[in-house]
Amino acid sequence: MNLSDTVFVREFRDNWPVLLTAFLCLLFAFSAPGFSMPFMYAGVIEEFGWTREQATFLSSMKYGTGAIVAIVIGRVIDRVGVRSALLVLTTLGGIALISFLWVPNMAWYYFAGVLLGVASPGTIVAIKVMVSRTFHASQGTAMGVAMLGTAMGATVVPLVIHPLIESYGWRIGTALMSTGIWIVAIPLLLFFYRGQGVDPVVSAARQAPNPAGDAGIQDVKESVRDLMKRKEFWFIALAVYAAALVDQAFVQHQVLFLDVDMGMDGHLVSKAVAAMGAIGILARVLVGGVFDKLSKNGVSLMYLTLAGASLLALAVLNPAIFAAFVVFRAVAHAAVLLDTTVLAKHTFGVKNLGVLLGIFTAAVNLGFMTGPWLVARLYDTTGSYTVPFILCFFISLFAAAILLPLKPSYWIEMCARNRADREARAALR
Repeated sequence: MNLSDTVFVREFRDNWPVLLTAFLCLLFAFSAPGFSMPFMYAGVIEEFGWTREQATFLSSMKYGTGAIVAIVIGRVIDRVGVRSALLVLTTLGGIALISFLWVPNMAWYYFAGVLLGVASPGTIVAIKVMVSRTFHASQGTAMGVAMLGTAMGATVVPLVIHPLIESYGWRIGTALMSTGIWIVAIPLLLFFYRGQGVDPVVSAARQAPNPAGDAGIQDVKESVRDLMKRKEFWFIALAVYAAALVDQAFVQHQVLFLDVDMGMDGHLVSKAVAAMGAIGILARVLVGGVFDKLSKNGVSLMYLTLAGASLLALAVLNPAIFAAFVVFRAVAHAAVLLDTTVLAKHTFGVKNLGVLLGIFTAAVNLGFMTGPWLVARLYDTTGSYTVPFILCFFISLFAAAILLPLKPSYWIEMCARNRADREARAALR
């Protein structure tokens, strides 16, 4: 990190309920739906006789919807606060998982994807705003700690969903993954996080006089419009889109690729995916620390792990390469989960953070939507994953390169202030 650990400790001591809430919401409301989907596809294909493209298009429906929701939810969060948004979003996620019990055709199947597209991406935006408004000097590290919820989910969900589907089928197994939403996430938001009150930004906005009425909303729109004229805005949008495309292409296809195409045992595959989550527990904190210390250069560096995983995937039958592939995928996924928060704040500061995170998360979701579909289409056309994985390698390099000209102005100023503060405190000793 660019600051001593005592800074994070101090911020954590004052705001630990925020991190706990973020962690558990990500574990149950975000991870359960997201990491269950890849294990459904084989059962869906077997039951309905659909192609790989048709089955995995569920994720494209989810993330296509999420791209729209991310923009809208950012503005909603700025107005009503995180807690209210999270209550609605987590409930919708639980309903979506249960709805798979009655899927009779492709239309219903894709509609469940739409519900997931409202819930999961909206949840991640709300969590990013919650943490970014609360933690400042240690934002990257705090976000990494919160994202341990997704790492824990990535570890636990594969180990749970695989035996559930084997025992009860893909419908009941998927529906049972909503249990944590009903008994943990929603009660947590209702009875624990309530004590934190509304977000400070929202509270200040409500208390401040606004004689211009809707002019305040118009100012936000004009400010964001001005930001969109800057090249930095588009560098970030393109980078996170490209990185997300590669990341989710692997997430949605890795079970089919390893189990069906590579012929690995299903239990080994579930353990490998769980291992990615377990490694991701440490990776999220380390990656967050790298982002705090190096800002956009750290993000660019971590994007190279996406490229490395794409090449390693071509030779996963070698045990050593397979182990390296698991590690690279864990680090790469951690980077994609943390990049938008750091890039947005380090470049533009805290003004309009909810809207900016919504827009950049929309770009991420467009990448999430494109990646699985593109790889499935190329697979159905070529009969293998070789061409799509090579393409993913070059897309990852593009994502890393486009961030190099970016200037993280807010981060540079924050580092200068912190350095001056340390020097002043040292002079007083």
